[in-house]
Amino acid sequence: MIKRATLHSAIMLALLGMSSMALADVTASTVSSVNAATATTGRGNAPVTIGEVEKEAPPERGTGSLSKELVKHASPNENFQSVLRNVPGFTVTSSGPGNLTTNDSTFTYQGFNSDQIGVNLDGVPLINTFRGGTNGQGDDHALTPLGMGQFSGVSVYSGANTPSETGINALGATLDYKPRMPTSKFYAEVSGSGGLYSGGNGNSAAGGFSINSGVLPYTGTKLYANYYYSPFHSFLDHVYSINNNYYFAAVQPYNHGMSQLSLITIYNHEIAQQPENVPLALLQKYGRSFQWARDIANNHTTTSSYTTIVGWKSILNQYMLAKAKFFITQNTNDRTAYANAAYKDGYEGYPLPTALKGYANPSKTGRPSNTYNPTALFGNSYNGTQYQRYIDNFGNAGFMPSLTFLLPHNTVTLGGLYMFSKDNSAEYWYGAPDVPMIDGYNDAWDEHDTRNYADVYVQDRISLFNHRLIITPGAKYYMVGTTCNDIEGYYYNYGGTVSNTFNYWEPSFGVSFLATKNADLYFHYGRVYKVPNISAYYSVIGKTPTPGAMLVKPEYVDSIDTGIRYNFGAIKTSLAYFRRMFSNKFGYFYNDQTGQTFQYNVGSALYQGLTASVDGKLPYNMNAFINYSLTDAKYTSDFDAADGASVSSGEYVGDVPMYNLNFGLGYHYAGFSARITDHVIGSQYINTNKGAPAGIALHPYNITNLNLGYVWRPAEMGVKKLTFDVYVDNLFNANYIPYEYLQLQSAKDGGNFIAAQASAPAFVGASLAAKF
Repeated sequence: MIKRATLHSAIMLALLGMSSMALADVTASTVSSVNAATATTGRGNAPVTIGEVEKEAPPERGTGSLSKELVKHASPNENFQSVLRNVPGFTVTSSGPGNLTTNDSTFTYQGFNSDQIGVNLDGVPLINTFRGGTNGQGDDHALTPLGMGQFSGVSVYSGANTPSETGINALGATLDYKPRMPTSKFYAEVSGSGGLYSGGNGNSAAGGFSINSGVLPYTGTKLYANYYYSPFHSFLDHVYSINNNYYFAAVQPYNHGMSQLSLITIYNHEIAQQPENVPLALLQKYGRSFQWARDIANNHTTTSSYTTIVGWKSILNQYMLAKAKFFITQNTNDRTAYANAAYKDGYEGYPLPTALKGYANPSKTGRPSNTYNPTALFGNSYNGTQYQRYIDNFGNAGFMPSLTFLLPHNTVTLGGLYMFSKDNSAEYWYGAPDVPMIDGYNDAWDEHDTRNYADVYVQDRISLFNHRLIITPGAKYYMVGTTCNDIEGYYYNYGGTVSNTFNYWEPSFGVSFLATKNADLYFHYGRVYKVPNISAYYSVIGKTPTPGAMLVKPEYVDSIDTGIRYNFGAIKTSLAYFRRMFSNKFGYFYNDQTGQTFQYNVGSALYQGLTASVDGKLPYNMNAFINYSLTDAKYTSDFDAADGASVSSGEYVGDVPMYNLNFGLGYHYAGFSARITDHVIGSQYINTNKGAPAGIALHPYNITNLNLGYVWRPAEMGVKKLTFDVYVDNLFNANYIPYEYLQLQSAKDGGNFIAAQASAPAFVGASLAAKF
């Protein structure tokens, strides 16, 4: 018989040392296998890992990942979202280390916008629960919840997943970022990087250090900390970001190694000049770098993002594992937009990105009751609304417990989440840069929102036929309560409060079968809900003394993933089909006169497609990959859009690239490495500013990136390793448009026009890191 200490060691490795996927594989039968393996190998009481004794079918769903190597060697221009373009199905529009974006959706995955994707850090929600997404939504266009030095990889779970893995709002997928954690050996590293855009307009730089304690004597504690400073000047005129990123992580084992505490803390601070979408005609006239001169229009922002996660894991006995996480996140956004009143009628025939207001004088009707008189102070209402200060501060605090039972042929997990979310959004107008923030004086709105998330789930992982057949049923029950309160302001004749609670079940079922040693088949079905954004609540406040009814229903998606994975020696292949059936799909539109975003249900839609990938090692120290994703997204019901247009079943959903193709070739020998990658984005139909299909398609485009690296390990000088990298992004200087929409305007205001986001030109950069 194996000694109890060895049994505990095996479970401990599964709990604390393996990934969450490996943990799900642990069963009581595994323990018996460890017994046998230890006897066979003759290693006595030496710990044995699960992987040494168990061969199982991989997960029963479509997955992808971003490796530690790709994250570590990312270009200085990358951010925590732009690196995702290496995963099939991703199209990313955010740019630079400051996560700068011109629109609310910072990426799409298999057609789903960033606010329809669950985003976690170590399983903990990072999202804005009131609007969706981690950044971008609500004009938070320069926010950095995660810096590049603060995570080591990303797992991408396509569609619906097991209840423990599915994130909040995860209609299309869940992204789980892996935090950078301390390791067992001491090291310190100093690094710096920089580069220039072609044409000389814009540059990027970064510098910082990290230190890893290794295992401290007597206590077994492991500590890791880093700091990075990233000043970035965009290729866009006048646009920049300055980031200070701080990170700390600690791991403390106790109870003879049977239990563990962990701590992750992040604080990121950013100062930025936000970019804006520009009329396409102005980009064509003045070039891709065009943004309005700062004395005509600008958008200055200061943001911060804070996250702390306290984790606990413990082996209760040989059949029970317990885990819990306590977390808090807080994000602040303080933006002052400026528009020169001399251009109140437009710039070269097009409106400025910030609309001046001609109605901010005290109302003769007394509604709203603001007392600010811009005419008395600044000559007229247009002059008195040149500066518009906006804040959006949101955060979450919560607790996530789980208990896993290791049964003979099952791994049963019971878990849950309670999370309290809070948001304060407000805007104030004035005629000078130092904008006072006084309710009842110059507020357009001042809104306070709360959301309470509570869920419980149960999932099983049934292992049959010597682990060749895996069945994973599960279900999660949600309760989401929302309260929205607005006071009187320019956009609200009356204040008021709206609240409600939604309840729903999210079922999940999957199966995978290891048909041969190298081939496995999988199928997964699940349903995921997303409750209405806060815009559905605040838009019914203000018109009457009593708010109207909030009629928007949660949207939900029934997801099916099925496919096959096959390994040819060192070459891995996969082919998968996905089907996403939307019900109560949301539509949005922004009214630049009232300053409100409206949300409504448009009916149903179907997203379906294929993904295929091949990657592996080649002769002569080479490796290669190619992956392809095809997405067909169409409405399956008729509806009338907010702009009055009738949308028919069978029309394409806007902002969904029809295909993505990524391929790359790498070489590595004796410290030298080279990698070239190409990313092809297919055509996509665009929307109007009111959320309806515009009947116009963006052209496909491709971006080629090159990376050359060398690692030198000097025998002296006290340096363990020197790593030097050279990067060329957009090697062939492709000039393309990644995002467009059709702005609807009356003929008297100049008529409709296309607004667009420009693409970055070629960028050449280098980095140097010294590890001690």
